[in-house]
Amino acid sequence: MKMVLSGLGRLEIKPDHQNPIEIKKGFEQTFVLSCAICRTDAKMWEQGHRDLVFPRVLGHEMVVKDQNDQRYIVWPGKSCGTCKFCQMAQENLCEDMRITGFHTDGGFADKAILPSDSLIPIPSNLDTHVACFAEPIGCVINAFEKLMIKKNDRILIYGSGTMGLITALYAHLLGLFPHIIEKNETKIKHIEPFLSATGITCTKDTHESEFDLVINACADFIAFCQGIAKVSKAGQISFFSGISKNEHIETNLLNLIHYKEAKVTGVYGMTKAHMEKAIPFMQAHENKLSLLIEDIVAPEKAPQLMADVLSGKHLKYILDFSLASDMPFAPKEQINAPPGLNLNDLNPQNLCRKVIETITPLSDKLLADATAKIDDKTKPLGALGRIEGLAVQMSLIQDDLNPTIQQKNLFVFAGDHGITEEGVSAYPSEVTAQMVDNFLNGGAAINVLCRHHTIDMKVVDMGVSREFNPHPGLIINKIAKGTKNFAIEDAMTKQEMILALENGMTTFLDAYDQHPIDIVGLGEMGIGNTTSSSLIISTITGITPAQATGRGTGVDDKGLSHKTEVIERVMDFHSIDPSNGFEILQKIGGFEIAGITGAVLAAASKRCAVVLDGVISTAAGLIAYIINPGIQGYLISGHKSVEQAQKAALSHMNLVPLIDLDMRLGEGTGAALAIDMADAACKIMCEMASFDEAKVARSSIK
Repeated sequence: MKMVLSGLGRLEIKPDHQNPIEIKKGFEQTFVLSCAICRTDAKMWEQGHRDLVFPRVLGHEMVVKDQNDQRYIVWPGKSCGTCKFCQMAQENLCEDMRITGFHTDGGFADKAILPSDSLIPIPSNLDTHVACFAEPIGCVINAFEKLMIKKNDRILIYGSGTMGLITALYAHLLGLFPHIIEKNETKIKHIEPFLSATGITCTKDTHESEFDLVINACADFIAFCQGIAKVSKAGQISFFSGISKNEHIETNLLNLIHYKEAKVTGVYGMTKAHMEKAIPFMQAHENKLSLLIEDIVAPEKAPQLMADVLSGKHLKYILDFSLASDMPFAPKEQINAPPGLNLNDLNPQNLCRKVIETITPLSDKLLADATAKIDDKTKPLGALGRIEGLAVQMSLIQDDLNPTIQQKNLFVFAGDHGITEEGVSAYPSEVTAQMVDNFLNGGAAINVLCRHHTIDMKVVDMGVSREFNPHPGLIINKIAKGTKNFAIEDAMTKQEMILALENGMTTFLDAYDQHPIDIVGLGEMGIGNTTSSSLIISTITGITPAQATGRGTGVDDKGLSHKTEVIERVMDFHSIDPSNGFEILQKIGGFEIAGITGAVLAAASKRCAVVLDGVISTAAGLIAYIINPGIQGYLISGHKSVEQAQKAALSHMNLVPLIDLDMRLGEGTGAALAIDMADAACKIMCEMASFDEAKVARSSIK
């Protein structure tokens, strides 16, 4: 049997494969005796992990045996052995690390195929269940080896979970004086047997300060902040546990590290040598470590225990495969994802459906006359290049041989993306809100260009993680504070996706009702949205993730490689119909991308010229094109982006960018420049003299 994590919150019990599995060189099949449920396992069950690929058998704190009944603890990694970190015996930082239970299947199964080099034999007198603590103990040993300690140092430990208690026990062994801070009184009572057996102090708070060493053994960023205040001058802070995502630490507090000359040491995982050092420690403290076992249970109980592990109220649950049920587990029925939304699924009165069905493709009835008119201007045939085609297009859009642009609008749609949790951007997600502030203060490039070209500009908050005060330049159409991380779940619900489309539509339609718009530019702001756009374009056009992935905000070579890997992983995780724009938006889109898509559709329904900007607004335009190809004639590609995915998207829609200035700013800057070109094209069509009007002989201009 095995327990497979097939998606967030979906830990399913399945039988082993009946067909023999090929075992690669350097690996061997083992039999799992016991496997502890780590809090990291539970977090992956709840919220995924940047190194996790679905489906996956979790579990990395395990004890296994081979065909000869030799027992092993397992270093949960397979390193390359050749990078600089491996050469320095820091293989936990290997450039090509593959982690058991993350990248490859782990110990939530009765059998596990593991790297032979990762198996560490244990003595026959070590209890199997206690041996499951080897991995967390190895992490603690790694932490202390990075510190400069001396006997009788005072150490403050935040968190009384299993890791905090092991840290305190190991510190006690080294001759230090550990003090644990645990804010939960119930939890303190729960660990009383361990505290009594070890003599370790644990309180809810302490008025003491000037600790020689502070270790955070919990994810609470407040505890980390308090630790900075509690550490002594020239003291040490061990950044042991990662803290909660998307929290903020005051810079005034960080300055204390500077004033105190405190040393902050990061700790991540452990090496194989650290786990080997854990063995004598476990032998010497077996009775005390056994007090950290919450319960020993049958493996099939794992799915019900995940929430308990996440609650933090319990110590270590250990799955014992000798307790597994003898009953065969029938394969679960395949759960197919519900079909994506289609236009006919919407109520006929739904705004989204009405707008889409109102769109009328451009007629070519004026094409010959418009072409003849531009050809008859006092110039050599085709001498104005793309301006001539743009003039003809504006004539067709307005159904008038004398097109004019009176009202020019530009909307900058903004939203945050959960995919930033995967480390795909060179900038933190906070920059989205900061740039919106810049737009509203009139200080961005797009503000300058819109003022210069007399374009009415508005910023649209579709899903920025921060709230904004009312502002005359801001339209608040927020769906939520950012999309979800689409590496592990859909970016948004169907309801959110429809609402985002409609909010984009009403953004345009409300402005149009105030004054009919002749041309509209569409820009964006959203850290992480080049990842979404690359995925969208790759999904629809069929180009590979490597071809679609660009540097976005300016990631370096390593960041670009990681970004590509994330996109490949997302494409493997999601099953998406490339012809269903609604489904694409829901699964891998962004709120600002959906807003642009809605605005494109609404503008086309009003026969308004639509100027796309760079790769993000082009991806949104591509989705609108998939939803209703009739919009194609209304679309103008403002500029050629340095992002390669844009080329594939434009080719798919048979569009050619007007300008090429090596731009990659976004915001709508390229669209603003192109709007002015469209205005100029209309004036050429209307104001430039013909040969007859200028009384110029056609043969005189070559």
